[in-house]
Amino acid sequence: MPENKVNTLITDSPQEAARILLRGGLVIFPTETVYGIGASAFHHSACKRIYDVKKRPMDNPLILHVENITSLRVCALVETEGDLVFQKFSPGPITGIFPKHNQDLFTAGLKTVAVRIPSNPTAREFLEACGVPVAAPSANLSGKPSLTKLEYILEEFSGKVDCILQGEEPRIGIESTVIDFTEDPPVLLRPGFVDQKDLFSVLPNLRILNTLDEIAESPRSPGLKYRHYAPSCKVVLADSLQSAPQSVAQIGFTFFLNSIYQVRVSSNEEYMKFLYSFFVECDRRKIAEAWCEIPKEGRGREALLNRISKAVAK
Repeated sequence: MPENKVNTLITDSPQEAARILLRGGLVIFPTETVYGIGASAFHHSACKRIYDVKKRPMDNPLILHVENITSLRVCALVETEGDLVFQKFSPGPITGIFPKHNQDLFTAGLKTVAVRIPSNPTAREFLEACGVPVAAPSANLSGKPSLTKLEYILEEFSGKVDCILQGEEPRIGIESTVIDFTEDPPVLLRPGFVDQKDLFSVLPNLRILNTLDEIAESPRSPGLKYRHYAPSCKVVLADSLQSAPQSVAQIGFTFFLNSIYQVRVSSNEEYMKFLYSFFVECDRRKIAEAWCEIPKEGRGREALLNRISKAVAK
């Protein structure tokens, strides 16, 4: 038995989970994007424990989750452009990076803070019961795919965290869109379900990060400096699955040959929802290669290419 084994409470009560978090515990909870592993942003030792549980580098920042825009303003200095984006897309899968307003918040040594307002009803009830900002990166081991199913959470984190909150599972399947509002003009750091077309309607001057040459040594957002989203197996991004051998797993729109494991999707939205669970299943089944068909044009394409390309480049 590992030395850090803890008794993990599994509950469907957001209030019970909030009491555990406010006592300095770690709570895993569902959001509309992926599961998060949370601690009170005012409890610095609990936030540091998240890094230990996830095996996460300490300079990889956390995203704070709050229940509404009023709470957002407690954490961050939000000006006109940030306010416009959050009024339109929040609650939902959008994260903003702002100057830090409350200096007592844990932000991994940064003067900026990343904040979002999730739309998942379980998450919202939990955050309201907490009454404090909750620092919560995705619930996964660092570098691995984020987890989107309760069965994976129970398998990976039972005995490692103090509480697992059951509720409505993630419906989107990939992490939030991240915009840095500390830059002028604002910069899109990570694509997500809220895509560039959506954002240009509110931020016509939005700049897109060139990840090849603009990643800082001390990134303000998760998902920039370190390898992310990658299963243990080899990942292949393919124009078509026509040449895929039977010995590989496949996710995509059209299969030309039966393989050992296949996930068929009908849209980019479905692709986002099932991508990470596909990766997790490939590792569970000890499959050597996972082939991913290039996503379709339209919503979700940039986000999917971002996640798959990082998995390919591991």
